[in-house]
Amino acid sequence: MLLYIVTTSMLFLFSLSCKDEPESSPGNPHDPSKPILVTTFFPTKGGAKDKILLDGENFGTDASNIEVYFNLKKAAVISSSGNRIYAIVPRLPGDNPTIKVVVGENSATYDSTFLYTPQAQVTTVTGNGTRNFLEGTLDQAHVYGKYLELDAEGNLFMSWRDGGSWGVARISEKENIVTALIEAKTTDERVLYANGLTVDRATGILTASHESVPEVFFSFDPREAWNPRQRNAKFSESDYSSIVWSDRYANFITYCPYDKMLYTRFRDGKIARIDPDTYEAKIVHQGPYGSQYGQGINPLRPWELYITLHSNANPVEFRQGIMMLDLRDPDSGFKRLNAPGGSGFRDGPVEDALFNYPKDIKFDNDGNMFIADYNNHCIRMLSADGIVSTVAGQPGTSGYKDGGPVVSLFKNPWGVAVNELGEIYIADWGNARIRKLVIE
Repeated sequence: MLLYIVTTSMLFLFSLSCKDEPESSPGNPHDPSKPILVTTFFPTKGGAKDKILLDGENFGTDASNIEVYFNLKKAAVISSSGNRIYAIVPRLPGDNPTIKVVVGENSATYDSTFLYTPQAQVTTVTGNGTRNFLEGTLDQAHVYGKYLELDAEGNLFMSWRDGGSWGVARISEKENIVTALIEAKTTDERVLYANGLTVDRATGILTASHESVPEVFFSFDPREAWNPRQRNAKFSESDYSSIVWSDRYANFITYCPYDKMLYTRFRDGKIARIDPDTYEAKIVHQGPYGSQYGQGINPLRPWELYITLHSNANPVEFRQGIMMLDLRDPDSGFKRLNAPGGSGFRDGPVEDALFNYPKDIKFDNDGNMFIADYNNHCIRMLSADGIVSTVAGQPGTSGYKDGGPVVSLFKNPWGVAVNELGEIYIADWGNARIRKLVIE
């Protein structure tokens, strides 16, 4: 009797497990003369890397000929039995994605949408809250970082300014070390005062702007162990004299893979294009006046330069906004993405979204923009399909706490950087720490 019960239980469990796997029958090849049909999928909700079974007809058995999309994000197709596809849910497809199956020239979309639930986790990489800079292992170092950038090898670069010095540092999780690439005392105005950083991920060369001298930049080449090299931009006499000296602050520098040029902006609104090899420079756009918080390039449309402007921007319609300039036609001018109206907090379609002193902006490889929302004490995401959501931190509540999106806390996050895996690093300025956000 006991053997019967055990055997029956094992058969029952086996039957349940079989429901979670694609059918093992050979099935029929796809018939291109007939439409494909979609019926149901299971599970109906989940997150990135979850497996999903898509039922229907005429899928065929050649998984390489099948494409599955969650909104615009392509899922990995593992196998197909002809009437059941086994796939993996992609990362960050957007809210309530529709699921579309494409086989050759035929396609079909399920009537029901998938309930996607992102899972986020915040951890601390380095820093202990002490507001100065100190080299050392990750658990010993002090960081008071402002802006961040990453290369393709996973090296994290940080610009800092504390009460006694400023500079650029390299942070390596792999090597468990924080080291200064360049450091100067605050009394030495002729040495680098860095804000924005940029990396050409093909060469690994890091470039930093000098905030106070319009022609001075510093480059750090990994082939030279990132030893700093001063590079002076060569403006024409008319371009250089047109820069308003009291508004000369070039807080940012961004490498553009579209034309392989560097772009910087001065507070008087002028945008300059710089050849990274010769450092020949040219003013290519005169935009609105105003200090700047962040700058970034969309990798999916690398001719689009994004800029966040300060509350002192003039005209007023540019204040506290995320702007975009098309570098193919800079005379077309800035386009504001988010809602006007100054500081606030509102998620939703980007044209309705509000921020409270948005600082640095960076993109992942899928075209999602991550924003350090400084005075809202949280990290926001502008998805590739135009939706703003809060992915970590509690809007309006400052503090320090690691964990999931419901419990994590930040205090005046300033800089962001995104690696090749889509992991987000944050310069949590008010907490004098570097944090890491993983979203799946």
